[in-house]
Amino acid sequence: MAARCRCFQTPEDLTDFLELQGLSPERARAVASQFFPGFVLLERVPEDCVAALLEGVEKGGGRGLVLPGGTGHGGGATSVLLAESPETLVSLVKGGVRVEAGEAFPPLWAAGLEAVLKNSVRTAPEPIACGGKTMDFSGRPLLMGVLNVTPDSFSDGGRFLSFEKASERAFQMIEEGADILDIGGASSRPGSDPVCDEVQKERVLPVIRQIRGHWDGWISVDTWSSNVARAAIDAGADILNDISAGGMDPAMKDAARETGVPVVLMHMKGTPKTMQLDPTYEGLFRELLGYFEARIREWTEAGVSRERILIDPGIGFGKTSLDNLRILKHLEEFKTFGRPVVLGTSRKSFIGAVLHKDVGERLLGTLATVAIGAWNGAHVVRVHDVAETREVLDMVHAIRQSEGSSASCKAVNGNQVDRKRKGMPSSTFGENG
Repeated sequence: MAARCRCFQTPEDLTDFLELQGLSPERARAVASQFFPGFVLLERVPEDCVAALLEGVEKGGGRGLVLPGGTGHGGGATSVLLAESPETLVSLVKGGVRVEAGEAFPPLWAAGLEAVLKNSVRTAPEPIACGGKTMDFSGRPLLMGVLNVTPDSFSDGGRFLSFEKASERAFQMIEEGADILDIGGASSRPGSDPVCDEVQKERVLPVIRQIRGHWDGWISVDTWSSNVARAAIDAGADILNDISAGGMDPAMKDAARETGVPVVLMHMKGTPKTMQLDPTYEGLFRELLGYFEARIREWTEAGVSRERILIDPGIGFGKTSLDNLRILKHLEEFKTFGRPVVLGTSRKSFIGAVLHKDVGERLLGTLATVAIGAWNGAHVVRVHDVAETREVLDMVHAIRQSEGSSASCKAVNGNQVDRKRKGMPSSTFGENG
C-alpha cells in the first residue's frame, strides 16, 4: 500500500492528472468537477479492501473512484482516488469500516494507511537529536551549505580544492547563516566517475577537522562510501549524506547504525555515470514513493532508527527537466513518510533549461526553486549561495506565519539548530562562491 496525498491547485490540474491515469479527456473533466480538490490518492490498495473503503467514504459524504491506470500493480491491488480529507480518512480507517458481510480492512494494511495519512496532515517531523545538538523542523527550512572539495564539480569544481580556500569558504557560509555544512570530496555530476576512498579522505578530512575545531554546528559528509563516512565521523562529521541510499556501498547501513548519526537517503536512477543518459519512468511519483518505502524499510531492518532518516528526492539525479519541475510542484507528496525532506536544486541544469542560463547565471532561478520548495514542504534546502538563500527562507517563513502571529517577523530570525561557535578564525572573506 502507498498513499499519495495530493492538493491540486485547480480543477485543470486534477483533470491533467486523471488523464495520465488513463481517463479520457471528457471523463477526466467530469470527474474533476466532482472530486476537486481530489485530495487523496491511494495506490496498491488490496482489491478485497476497495469495497469497504468506498462504502465508508460514501457514507461520510465523500466520493471514491477506482482508477483504470491503477490496476497494473499486480498482486490483487489497485488505485483509488478519494474526494475526502486525510483527517476524515484517519478516523474512518482507525474505526475499521465494515461492510454488511462483516469484513474489515486487514489490520496491517489499515495500520500502515493510518500512519501514512497521519504523516500527511502532520505539520512537521519530530526533531532529530544527536551529539548534544537538535535539528528542529517546525520553523523555517534549515539551510545546508554546499562545499565541494573537488576539481570537477559541475558548479564550483576547483574553486575550493585547496585546504585554505575550502576552510575560508566554510567559515564564510557559517557567517552567512548556514545551519549545516555538507562537505564532499567526489563529484556526482552527470557522467562523473567514482573517486577512490583515499582521495576523498585526503580532500575532506582536514577541512572537517578544521571546521569542527571552531564550530559546534552540524557537519554533513557527502559520500556513498562507508569507509569515507566512518573516517569523516571520526574527524567530526555528524550527518551522512548518501546519494545512493546504500546502493553503491551496502555497508553504509552498518556505519549509520554503529555511529548513530542521522542519514540522508537520496533517490538516484542509475549511477552518476549513467543517470542522465535516458531517464524514464512509468509513473514518476509511484516509483519515487516506492523507492523510499523500500529504502526506509531496508535501513530500519538493518538497525538504523527511522527517527534519524531524512529523504531527498534527488533533483537532477536520473530525471528530466520536466520530472524535476513536477517534483518541486508536488513536493508535499513526500510528507507521507513522516521524515524530513531535503531539497537540492542549486544551479542545476533544469534551471538552465528553463531560463537558458549557464551554470554561473542561475542564482535567481535557484532562489525561485528554493521559495517554491520551502512553500511546498522542504525541511532542508541544500545550496551553494547561502546568504541569498537565507533571506528567501526567512521571507517565505514570515509569509507562512503571517496568519498566526503578529510576532512572526521577529521569530524568523531565530535558528532551529544549535550554532555554537568556539571562536572561528578571523578573516576577510572575498568573493569565493
